Amino acid sequence: MKPARRTVLKWLGVQLALPLVPAVALGQAAGARKRFIGAYVPNGAHMPMGADGSWNWAEALQPLDAAGLRNNTMVVRKLFNGFPGHDPHWQNCAGFLSCEPMVLGDPGVARCGTTVDQRVADRYPTSIRSLEIGGIYYHVHPLNDHPGYSNDYLNRISWQAPDKFRSPIPNPAQLFNKLFGGQEGSAAQIAWLHGRKRSVLDQLRKDATRMSARVPSSYRPVLTSYLETVREVELGLSQGGFTCTPTLAQPTQDFSDPNANYALRFQLMHQMVVLAMQCGLTNVATVMYGPGVSESLTFPEALGSGPNHHGCAHHGGSTSSITRLKAMNRVQTGLLADLLLKLRTANLLDETLVLYGSDMSDGNIHYTENLPMLVCGAGADLRFGQDIVPAARRPLSDLHMELFSLLGVTSMTSFGSGVCRSTGQSLGLRV
Repeated sequence: MKPARRTVLKWLGVQLALPLVPAVALGQAAGARKRFIGAYVPNGAHMPMGADGSWNWAEALQPLDAAGLRNNTMVVRKLFNGFPGHDPHWQNCAGFLSCEPMVLGDPGVARCGTTVDQRVADRYPTSIRSLEIGGIYYHVHPLNDHPGYSNDYLNRISWQAPDKFRSPIPNPAQLFNKLFGGQEGSAAQIAWLHGRKRSVLDQLRKDATRMSARVPSSYRPVLTSYLETVREVELGLSQGGFTCTPTLAQPTQDFSDPNANYALRFQLMHQMVVLAMQCGLTNVATVMYGPGVSESLTFPEALGSGPNHHGCAHHGGSTSSITRLKAMNRVQTGLLADLLLKLRTANLLDETLVLYGSDMSDGNIHYTENLPMLVCGAGADLRFGQDIVPAARRPLSDLHMELFSLLGVTSMTSFGSGVCRSTGQSLGLRV
């Protein structure tokens, strides 16, 4: 049997749709959740000097309440993140899920810390390690404004290793192709392609392993990263015989403008992330609803013409800018509501934890105390529907550590570093 040339090219390409591989439990504790989604929004909310401000159910969180999701949401107060001397637009975007300092000095080099999502991906391996979506545009900041700052810090929240970020997919059509491209042809054709692809990967892996002994040590991290990628694909091919059929057509809308089809962009990608989790293709995803400095986002479809997101955050006390910032917050929590409802419809909300939050509270002064943070999901064992208010300010890493506990990631004994290192104390998310 000779498969179609187009099918062969798809299966031998870099972006593959891989077959279903069940998550490896690895001694998963009974009742432990195994899916995680980290969702990031820039610029904070209207929280003057870190006060609770509009971060409440009548204002910023109103779309969640209107969608009937109040009892699936915990509001976690008094958390801080960030390091002295590091602009939080950069630091708390890159370090949102790691609480590690970014490395400054060479704008061409980006280094931060391994993130929560990637620790969970290690715990529950799947054919697609993790999905990163968002990146609706790549923000490039003038170097003379922040010399020594890599632009990647404004555009990446997922880090597989300190020197290895994972780039978000900006376009629903690209995500569709990653998940579902190449799934045409008969079962016999697909089986033939599986075998062919596996044999090619085996040879590549052997060659790279031999090469690693001969190259300078400075090149070995690159080879190691390559081998890990090959292994991810091999894992997806090891089971074979099952594909995940999409329940929607490939998106054809124009998503080149970050302000056109803004809500639709994420609604479609939410749908695909949930389907990928439902099919067992992945257990982990991150979502960026905007880059760390979102000067190109104005939300004209929802709010009409007006100042951009970053400009509204730096409102200088302007009533009109504050009002617009509040409306922007509601647009983005409305997207969170869409994601949660799709998880509920797919019967995944009980075993998924969604972390939603921002890099700062008061964007007008870059204030990083009392960050606007939510933990969403389902289950009577957690205090959904309540505010979690510790007695004193706590590092965001304490929340990450509690999420590890709930997700069965028992290998982590501490998280974050320096002033942002976890304290080892529970925040009290459990009932």
